[in-house]
Amino acid sequence: MILIFKGPHGSMVDLRREGEIQGYEFVEPPIEYRFLRAGSPISDWTSPLPGFISLLRPLTINAAVQTRGLDAKNLVIETRGLAGTFILLVWPRE
Repeated sequence: MILIFKGPHGSMVDLRREGEIQGYEFVEPPIEYRFLRAGSPISDWTSPLPGFISLLRPLTINAAVQTRGLDAKNLVIETRGLAGTFILLVWPRE
């Protein structure tokens, strides 16, 4: 299932949910965005890149390589821009 978020530039998208996020894509991007967890920035301001952005990272557990996404607990995406709207697609990890 893909989650769809729309909003004006300068707003925040509340991604707080159980589980992980495996990736995202701005279909209509803001000027910049950053991730926050519990109100504190966990990334720098970034200009959106075109296409799908994968958040999956390899993780070794007992000699087996698995993948892990970005924990969605208390996660928010903050946007910046002037007089426009954005569309964000988010792929939760099933």
